[in-house]
Amino acid sequence: MTQAKGGNITLELDAPQTVEPGQAFEVTAKVHNGGLYINPWEPDRCTGEASGGYMVRVDLEGPMGATRSQGPMCVRVTNVGTGTEEVTKTFSAPHAPGEYSVSANAVLPGSGTETGDETEYVVVSGEDTAEPDPDDTDDENDDSDGTPSWLPAPGDDDGDNEPPAAQFFGLDMGRIKLYGGLLGLLLVLWVLSPYASLAAAGTDALGGR
Repeated sequence: MTQAKGGNITLELDAPQTVEPGQAFEVTAKVHNGGLYINPWEPDRCTGEASGGYMVRVDLEGPMGATRSQGPMCVRVTNVGTGTEEVTKTFSAPHAPGEYSVSANAVLPGSGTETGDETEYVVVSGEDTAEPDPDDTDDENDDSDGTPSWLPAPGDDDGDNEPPAAQFFGLDMGRIKLYGGLLGLLLVLWVLSPYASLAAAGTDALGGR
């Protein structure tokens, strides 16, 4: 809190912590008079009032230099506690996200005395980030015909859907099939080789008779 008149006049400021871009919001300044006695010759004394008090004007400044004022008004002395006057003004938040200051100053016009600025900070939040649409899929390997991504699509001759192993070794499907056929043929010959040896031995035995 800022103050004037030896601490008799104090100033508070209330503002929201966060607002949306372009949103209207309220700022409230509270002026308290904690004095017990006002000198009759006091230049800031309320005039024409049943009880003593100080004449005070409240100046408010919002984001981007917007200003609001109210008063002068009498902030009276009370027998118990403090006399209080509230000033509430509306400002518009900037459209650009960021942190902006709002301030209030209580001025006593009779003497020119001021409490000095009481400042709060308002954060203008950024726009909400759009959430991804759950219906959108970015799986480029999701084939519409149900073919797994690691198998070539029917009629696909351009190699775009080759399995990862083929892409890794730089081979196309034609060569893989050729190598697979040769490997199968060699495997068959290896399995049949004992029988071929037996057949040859039998032939030699018959020829020796």
